[in-house]
Amino acid sequence: MNQDHDQNSAQPPLNPGPIRSVAICPICDGGLCGVRICTGDDPTEPLPDRGFVMCDECEAVWMGPDVQSEHHYVDAQHTECPVCHGGLWAASRWADRDDVQRLGWSDAIDAGLDGESDV
Repeated sequence: MNQDHDQNSAQPPLNPGPIRSVAICPICDGGLCGVRICTGDDPTEPLPDRGFVMCDECEAVWMGPDVQSEHHYVDAQHTECPVCHGGLWAASRWADRDDVQRLGWSDAIDAGLDGESDV
């Protein structure tokens, strides 16, 4: 289980690494583009079909798994979830395998970058 919600909602979690990654970031060439799932007000209940991809280094955001498409950045002063607009770290977490399957993004996961052994 992700521990994103154990931290101050305005700060990134202590262990911020993505579990499910789709690519090395094409923007900064150093971060992993991981799938995050919006949880809204309840971190234990992911909202169906509410995912996005975010680089764990430069915080570029894509609203789908194609990191060659249009992207935007999280506002450093007001970090908010691009789906529900709640606090980014409180209203979303790194997606697990079940989340990615619910989103229909399993084929986009790069097995070589995956944080778990079975895609």
